[in-house]
Amino acid sequence: MAKGKLPGKNLGLLHFNPNGQGLSTAFALAAEQAGYAQHLALQDETWRFFVSRLAETLADFLEADDDRQDPEPDSPAAATPLSRDVPGALGREAVQLFRQDALPFGAFFSLLKCLRRTMLNDPALPARLQPGCASFFDRLETAAASQWLKEEASSGQRRLREAKLFILNEKRRYEAIFHRMAEPACIVDQQGCLLDVNAAFADFFKARGETLLGKPCTLLFGPEACNACLLEKNLAEHGSFANIEVVLPVAGEIRTVLISGASLGRVRGVPGGIVILQDVSAQRRTAQALRESEEQFRSLVENMPDVTWRADAAGNLVYVSPNVRRNCGYEPGELLGQSRFSRVHPEDVEEVRKRYGLLFAKGREFSLRYRLRHKNGKWLWVHDRARAMGDYANGVFADITRLQKMEKELQEYRDWLEDLVDERAQEVKCVNAQLLLEVAERQQAQQELESLAASLRRSNAELEQFAHVASHDMKEPLLLIVAFAERLLARWPEKFDGKAGEYLGRILKAARQLQELVDDILQLSKVRSCERSFGVVELDDLLREVMADFEERIRQVQGSVGVGSLAAIEGDRTQLRQLFQNLIANALKYRREGLPPVVEVKGRKLPGRIYEITVQDNGIGFEEKYVERIFQPFVRLHGRHEYEGTGIGLATCEKIVARHGGRITAKSRPGEGSIFIIQLPLDQRKRQ
Repeated sequence: MAKGKLPGKNLGLLHFNPNGQGLSTAFALAAEQAGYAQHLALQDETWRFFVSRLAETLADFLEADDDRQDPEPDSPAAATPLSRDVPGALGREAVQLFRQDALPFGAFFSLLKCLRRTMLNDPALPARLQPGCASFFDRLETAAASQWLKEEASSGQRRLREAKLFILNEKRRYEAIFHRMAEPACIVDQQGCLLDVNAAFADFFKARGETLLGKPCTLLFGPEACNACLLEKNLAEHGSFANIEVVLPVAGEIRTVLISGASLGRVRGVPGGIVILQDVSAQRRTAQALRESEEQFRSLVENMPDVTWRADAAGNLVYVSPNVRRNCGYEPGELLGQSRFSRVHPEDVEEVRKRYGLLFAKGREFSLRYRLRHKNGKWLWVHDRARAMGDYANGVFADITRLQKMEKELQEYRDWLEDLVDERAQEVKCVNAQLLLEVAERQQAQQELESLAASLRRSNAELEQFAHVASHDMKEPLLLIVAFAERLLARWPEKFDGKAGEYLGRILKAARQLQELVDDILQLSKVRSCERSFGVVELDDLLREVMADFEERIRQVQGSVGVGSLAAIEGDRTQLRQLFQNLIANALKYRREGLPPVVEVKGRKLPGRIYEITVQDNGIGFEEKYVERIFQPFVRLHGRHEYEGTGIGLATCEKIVARHGGRITAKSRPGEGSIFIIQLPLDQRKRQ
């Protein structure tokens, strides 16, 4: 080794510096002093790698340079000098390392300078090698700067190509969007002349697009529309406008449109902008029709005889129709903001509050009769109905004072009739007691069981015959009452006006109701007295016959009766038909107001050769605590003024089912309909 030659690669370059620390540490300190510590920290590992590569390359470069100054005869360096482009290659490698991490060129070149100073100021570097080290860094920096600029130029050209492609694509996208817009749109220059129009614009003005180009907007929109949206001013000031409503004549038709627009800068070399039209003619017509409909509804509400109102959940009135003045004497303004309970009778107010609270709490319909104070201090009877809608209730009430008075009179008449029936029932009861006494005497007189049983059957037959004969005896005087009353009205109508006519009419009505009651009693008495034998009854065929009988009534009430597949059972066909007629007639009669009746008849077999039939309806229902009473004769859960009838129908059903060895019951809730359940044996002979 020649004198002054480096004692091995990297010696004095990788392990020594003026502070006795490593080269990387000295470089980091120099970068911090120069104010580039943050750039070095972001790429710390990369710089460590590059410093290591630079130290190795520089050591090889200096060693080769030292060998060239004092070569040995057999040295490889003397034969093949180290490539003079090593610093340049390292500089280009540095650009590849740091440019891809987005390091700014100024920071990159400043850090190279810091690295150069760190190397040249290293005391471990011999003085005779410092010129070579400076030459190494000159070549490295020159190559790095050249490579950086070359790649920047290449990157700039690439970005320029991308920008041109982006602009081209944006133009294509604009063309596609503009011409495919559903709204009519046009491009105008600063003078308001049309530069381009889309298909919707041409269709709107019922013209070909090319014939519109170059025309001023004022010919299509009119001067007033152009002045309203300040088109020229907005284009000149690069502004925009939106939803300017104008009326345009288009092909003899008046259209209401919203005009919006915005400046687009320079279009085809001149200042221009886009104008978009939105046809709202249909919406405006709909809004006008809605206003007219609301006005008609308001007129209807204000002129109907009943009083409409609206109140919040607390009962405070927010609206009362003007006809409250005619019904109650108050002006609407006197009631607004006040509680609707403040003028209710003290005896009724608690129930009214309760039912009104349930209207919001459980959504139950509010329908109630109560007394309301008139402005003059008198009490009116009103029927109030309401439904909840969100946080408010909408309702209507009618003055039923006269109706309430009439119902009271009818109730008094009904009470009198019931007393009359009770008297006759008491008479029948006495007769029954006498008959039972006779039966007891006969029982004592007979010794054998068969004779006793025969006597009991005979006594029952006589009792039923008595009811039959008694009913016939009652029909005769009733017929006379009805006939003579009708003759009086027909012969001397002028003598029966006023109260006389009213009383005679009540006599006729009562007599006819009593006739209906007698007919039902006769029908009930025939159930047990019927001696017809049982046979096989196809319930499907039987129900079809019953449905044919009710076809007209079902049509009148707009109801429906569904019948499932039913089996064949043994029984009395006539009585079974009467059973279903009574049940379906009740379901159609006791229906909820405003709701079409729906009846479902289904059947299924139960263990023990029992067949169960259910008749379900959606009617008014009843409290289940009355389920035993409804099958008793003359029992009615509703007044005759609400639903006509005698209270015999379900009693007849119970007798028919009992004769067939079955049972009938019912399940129901008020307002939720009823289910009548009949269980009959399939075979009557086994029962006998």
